[in-house]
Amino acid sequence: MFKDRTKFTQMADPLLKEKFPQKGLFQALAVAAMCLQEDYETRPDMDDVVEALEQITVKKSEEKDKAGESSKSSKTAGHAESFRSQKSVGTERA
Repeated sequence: MFKDRTKFTQMADPLLKEKFPQKGLFQALAVAAMCLQEDYETRPDMDDVVEALEQITVKKSEEKDKAGESSKSSKTAGHAESFRSQKSVGTERA
């Protein structure tokens, strides 16, 4: 599934109607591929996954800023921050 780049756009949400940067799609799919490794020891920690996804959204925001568009916090970045908050709450209890 992850070997044929020509099929990558088929894995994206059809509601996006191909209105997304291909580079961002490739980066997100690379993260997904790492998460699907058979050997659990080679899979990334969730912290690493969140950080990788944040980097993708940060790059997108920077590109928008350079293009003169206003930068708004993306839904994904909000989920990542929410995940971090929940994790820190969980560690405080321990």
